[in-house]
Amino acid sequence: METVRAFVGSYHWGYFLLDEDGEELDQLTLSSGDELRLTLFNVEADAAVEALPQAVRTNVPSSDERARRNEQAVQVPRGTTLDALHDAAEAAYPDHSLAILDDELLGNGPGGPGQGPGGGHHGPHGGPSGPGNGRGPGQEPGGGGPGQGPGGGHGPGMPGSCWGGVCGGTLAPPAYLWHHSTVPTELGFVVNTTGSFGFVCTVYCGYGHPYMVEPGRVVVSEN
Repeated sequence: METVRAFVGSYHWGYFLLDEDGEELDQLTLSSGDELRLTLFNVEADAAVEALPQAVRTNVPSSDERARRNEQAVQVPRGTTLDALHDAAEAAYPDHSLAILDDELLGNGPGGPGQGPGGGHHGPHGGPSGPGNGRGPGQEPGGGGPGQGPGGGHGPGMPGSCWGGVCGGTLAPPAYLWHHSTVPTELGFVVNTTGSFGFVCTVYCGYGHPYMVEPGRVVVSEN
């Protein structure tokens, strides 16, 4: 068994993945039986970012680089600008989450504003995955990420958890990445399944929220 260590940052509207040396990765590759250890953070959580190892902290993509990535990924409607949409989202919806789901659940990616994986409504008026819920596929109301959110949550080895194996297509249930967090969120579990899995935000975060669906970020093969 090997331990795979990485850092995942969220921003409006995407994720970036860094190794312990601060090198950005497109994908994590593991074998079934390996331990996956992730440190998660929201780039708007200044104290959490400051708590990262220096090699990681200094290689967090700049705001200009994040804006460039958004320009490539996010379609902008007529009559507005990406900057305006981005600024409005950061002010009104500053939080994110990270769930790791089977790519088969992710379809073809963004389904347009208000649509998330599995067709759930992710718009500002609530619904299965709207604000005040922030839950993803397979989660019960009030369920949170590990140590996060109302009612606590399930961590590795706890009854009812979906860690490491595919439980309703979930490799890891949502971990909430609050903009006011003072420390990063730490996840660690043994992966006991195979397949290709993607990152998904289950908390509405403004216009570009549907684009926070990134398939193929974690690939697990047989030993």
